[in-house]
Amino acid sequence: MLNSMQNENCNDGKIEPFPILAIIDQESKFTIFEASEDSILEPEIRSAGQPFSIIVHPFGYNEQDKVNGFVRWRITGKEQWNEEPLIKTDSNKWEGSWTPPNSGTYEWNVELWTGQNHPVREDVNPKEVRLLKVERKDLILAKWFKLDKNIFRNINRLPIAKENDVFLLPVIFPNNQKGLIGEDGKGHYSMDNNTADAFSFGELTHKLASNGITLGMEFPIKCSSQHPFYLDDPHLFNGDGVMDLIGEGWESRRKKWENIFRFWIVQGVEIFSIPEITCFPLSFWDQTIRSLKKDFPYISFVTDEKLSDDFHNRMISAGFSNFETDLINKELTFDQHQPLVDRAHDTKISEDLECTTEDKNIVIKTKRLSTDQYLLNIDNKDSSNSRSVMISINHKSIELSNELIYYARDLFNGNAYRWSGESNEIFLRKGQGKLQFLIEFNN
Repeated sequence: MLNSMQNENCNDGKIEPFPILAIIDQESKFTIFEASEDSILEPEIRSAGQPFSIIVHPFGYNEQDKVNGFVRWRITGKEQWNEEPLIKTDSNKWEGSWTPPNSGTYEWNVELWTGQNHPVREDVNPKEVRLLKVERKDLILAKWFKLDKNIFRNINRLPIAKENDVFLLPVIFPNNQKGLIGEDGKGHYSMDNNTADAFSFGELTHKLASNGITLGMEFPIKCSSQHPFYLDDPHLFNGDGVMDLIGEGWESRRKKWENIFRFWIVQGVEIFSIPEITCFPLSFWDQTIRSLKKDFPYISFVTDEKLSDDFHNRMISAGFSNFETDLINKELTFDQHQPLVDRAHDTKISEDLECTTEDKNIVIKTKRLSTDQYLLNIDNKDSSNSRSVMISINHKSIELSNELIYYARDLFNGNAYRWSGESNEIFLRKGQGKLQFLIEFNN
């Protein structure tokens, strides 16, 4: 899917309305058809905040009849429909438009009838519902740079990029000669010692995020016999290293994978490139991506696996993104002396910070170090289990909106968490009793 969407369809240029045919059927209602067979094969794609227009050509009605209609739309999974009217713009042409506010998958349909009053409303026929895939505009227009493992050896030598461009990391997990993830009992929570460590990864994510660069990573899902999941339940894996996510207890195993994605998201990863999505069932991706996007709506899942048209559309419906981009090799452009990007910094923050959590076993104390730096001392009174903890942050002088990006660096391991808004998540490993985070607002 990295090579399946035309960028020019999602820029600021004019986009032709989506064509619809409507033919009078029974009583006063119309049957709705797409005007192009191609539109049935693949959902339309737009960027968030970009209007989606529909043009309807009704046929078979008497000229003296009054034609009325509207377009319904909602984000997939919601019960409530929104309605926008269809307006007559020509002798036999009605147009309507609606604007998806955020990225995600939307459902929409058109209803048309003759007469002053709307016929008795029935439930929307699922066969009449169409899909609209809405992506982040910054990712659609971005250049994607594919880095190699040597990037961690000299983080100061990065490609010259623009704000909102994407840097895609190679596989950083410990793996065997076949590329299966897992070595010496370490899996997707770990990094290959020959590639990176927690400090160098934190240094990289902090530098990219502070310059507005979006970070992605390649994320293989096949496991070796040394992966901790395999060591715990070897009978759940086939010969290719694929975990059973269909049999009894599959939901608890799905949750384990979701927690791994959550771990890397709070480290600053926003895009996961999955090379073999068909190894896992559609239900896995649907539930996992839906759950993750409730807390992290900005993330994206992509793949470059070759898919049939039918499966391609099903994966889009399950939450995968659809970008067309050339992956630029990092060695194309280097300049040791130029900054990564030329970007003005935000205004410094100088007021005190308050951090709280609903976890009764967590005590947080804050200390102001400078006008834009704060130290968080976290005392974990229950370190018997690993868990995620939600931290609520309040600043007395500014509103911490989701658009404001700031960073929390774990001073024990160097990991940099990319935070936004008032509520953010940290991951506590088993045995972690005391932690210190440096909060920085000067990016």
